[in-house]
Amino acid sequence: MTSLKSTGYAFLALLLCGGVIAGAPIADRLAQLSLVRARMHLRTAWRAVAPLAMPGYTDTPAHHAIHIDEPQRPPSIAFVNGHIDRFTLDELRGYGVLLFFSSRECDGPCIYVLKQFAHVKAALGAYAARVRFVIVGVDAEHDRSPSLLRVVRSYDPDFMALTADAQIFAQFARKHGATILRTPRGTHGAPVLLAPYIVYLNPEGFWTMCFPPDMPAEEIADEIIYSLAF
Repeated sequence: MTSLKSTGYAFLALLLCGGVIAGAPIADRLAQLSLVRARMHLRTAWRAVAPLAMPGYTDTPAHHAIHIDEPQRPPSIAFVNGHIDRFTLDELRGYGVLLFFSSRECDGPCIYVLKQFAHVKAALGAYAARVRFVIVGVDAEHDRSPSLLRVVRSYDPDFMALTADAQIFAQFARKHGATILRTPRGTHGAPVLLAPYIVYLNPEGFWTMCFPPDMPAEEIADEIIYSLAF
């Protein structure tokens, strides 16, 4: 009987040790999420109180994440991945996805967002492995996809470059409110339809948030981490 008791105690001790070891990553993740959520609450509280305490304080709503009230999946558009491969966003299911629509030459705004992507990826830490960063070129009048791919990969080899015909992209624009930001060089070019925000798709493929390009990278990362947890 004593031997059985000793064996039982040893078994329980083994289970407890195993539970502690297995639970350590979960506890660490929960602690990180708690910190993320605390930062998000503090920012919200500060933005509510600061204008009252400091009349000259300004923090424009354009710097805040925009949450979509009724998340939905983007239209199923056939993009070109890199050089020649056909690609749809459905292939990124299971990942959080940051999308930015640009011209194929990837000029000013595109370069700014690529730098922002790099900062967001660094701020995500271990969660970066669960996020995909995508630049979509939709300006058929400018350079072909290989040049866009070179520019995008020069910032991070894991960043993706997709291209789509501007007329096909118009389906996305009409449904989700992308706006005409500029026209191509020359007087006869068709307008370039671009979304003025960084678009976020959750792992189920739903568009749930938009981020202004100049929103602080750490805040974008916190929003994404919290999205990935639930």
